[in-house]
Amino acid sequence: MIGNGTLRRLLAGRAQGGGISAGGEGVLPSLPPLAPALYRRREAFLAAALAVASAELLRLAVPVGIDTAAQLYQTGRFLHSGFQFWDNYWYDGRYTFVDYSLLYFPIASLIGEVPTVMATLAASGYLFARLVAGRFGVSGRWPVRAFACCAGIVVWISGEYPFALGMALGLAALSLRNHRKLPLAGLAALASLLASPLAFLLLAVTVVGIAFGAGQIRRLLRPDVLIGLALCAVAGGVMQLAFPIPGAFHYSGWALFQVLALAAIAFAASWRLKGVGMIRGLFAAMALTAIASFVVESPLGGNATRLADYVAGPLILILLSRQLKEGRIGRRVAGVVGAVALCGQLAPNLVTASLVLSVKAAEPVFWRGAIAFLRAHYNPNYRVEAVDTSGHWEAYYLPAAGIPIVRGWFRQDDFPDNAILYRKRIAPGEYRDWLRRSAVDYVVLPHTTLDYSSKAEAALLASGRSGLRVVYTNPFTTIYELPHPSPLLIPPAGAQAGVIHFGHASLELYASRPGDYRLAINYTPYWHSEPAGAACITEDGQPGLSTLIVYRPGTVWLRFDPTIPQLFSSRPASCPLP
Repeated sequence: MIGNGTLRRLLAGRAQGGGISAGGEGVLPSLPPLAPALYRRREAFLAAALAVASAELLRLAVPVGIDTAAQLYQTGRFLHSGFQFWDNYWYDGRYTFVDYSLLYFPIASLIGEVPTVMATLAASGYLFARLVAGRFGVSGRWPVRAFACCAGIVVWISGEYPFALGMALGLAALSLRNHRKLPLAGLAALASLLASPLAFLLLAVTVVGIAFGAGQIRRLLRPDVLIGLALCAVAGGVMQLAFPIPGAFHYSGWALFQVLALAAIAFAASWRLKGVGMIRGLFAAMALTAIASFVVESPLGGNATRLADYVAGPLILILLSRQLKEGRIGRRVAGVVGAVALCGQLAPNLVTASLVLSVKAAEPVFWRGAIAFLRAHYNPNYRVEAVDTSGHWEAYYLPAAGIPIVRGWFRQDDFPDNAILYRKRIAPGEYRDWLRRSAVDYVVLPHTTLDYSSKAEAALLASGRSGLRVVYTNPFTTIYELPHPSPLLIPPAGAQAGVIHFGHASLELYASRPGDYRLAINYTPYWHSEPAGAACITEDGQPGLSTLIVYRPGTVWLRFDPTIPQLFSSRPASCPLP
């Protein structure tokens, strides 16, 4: 359990050169009277300070971000159990840490969530300034400051803390590569992968885009670059094969329009400019990645917009600054186009936050009554369905209090398992069948702003047609009970079964005789039974379900415990015949 004191500690914690080569493209603009190195250093420290100040000022008005609940929960899980790569308390069981971040949560658990975020923002602002000021000189002054402010706003309001750490390490890899410190650049790139696989993927997109735009594709074919990329790709590939992400993340048409529109503005703003091929190449890579993610369903999905969310506006400002300096456009045109670009970059996150952020559900008092009721009626044979709030705070407070829930926070897991909830209307019978398949006995309906995927579910519950009855209500939540719920472990005819203990990465079960039992847990080949050989888990063929084959009746412990041979095996584990 994670109490209020731990929540405060997680939130508070404890306190804590050279540019991108253009390969001979164009001539650098003249620098101010300050020595170039001193100028770049001053701008870099100013950018670091602006990034932190922007986030701190926003924090006064918006104390939590869109994904803050998920980051707090996972940081708490690391504090409690370390690297436990499976969690039964979200989405009928799912892989955790290894497919999201292996580096961020240990750091956040050590020094606190806020200090970690501020340190990564300061590093990102500093490194981006060194990269851009070294290449574009005075043309990069205001774009660098814009990046710092925008990064602070986007990171805090989105709650994308592990991605922010991965972005800072990716910028470090680019900076070290430009200083020809290749081994250190490779280590920084690997650290970016460990901090956020998404950040590493977008780092690769950035490198390819810059190299293509600057006419330096041959540099990507150098042995040192190929070996480094290959090692990181192998590490990422092994993690994906060993701990696969089963679902896909939706990519909306509006998100695609955002990226393509910003790319079109960038190409127009680069007209007749020399020495900006790397920017053109980067926007081309962004656009192609966005189109591919829109056409082909994958776990990447809407995350393909992340590059545009952080760097599109500042890069366009560089182009406008150059056009203004060369006298092709006036200040008014540059100001209007720059404002449009920055609004296009920031608008999606700001609009989403204004629609979904509800600080009320982030307060412990909001969940206190529901948690007390559910603890008093807790049965390890069942889960709880919590109607998803806009900030996903049920995914923090209920599991942290020892109450497993059907959903969580990851859309990639939500779409395959819980597609019924995304319909405009849900039939009462189908809803009850879905609850029984997921071994639910109680449903919690929060009285606050809900996630878009919960509107139909909430409407059905409020209508009184769901077939569930109200068993608890207070000003914050209403709890419904499902008649005749199906338990987590369903025995074959004539047998008895039950769950004695339902842990995050373990189960204690009772089975009265040998046979095949239905278990409402997602399949993973890394379950091991104790006593050895007493039982085995195999795939059921349906999301959220497995088949438990019991060989010796009595009490059986199942523990999530991957072995090295299993991690490198491409075949699922098979159960021996009874």
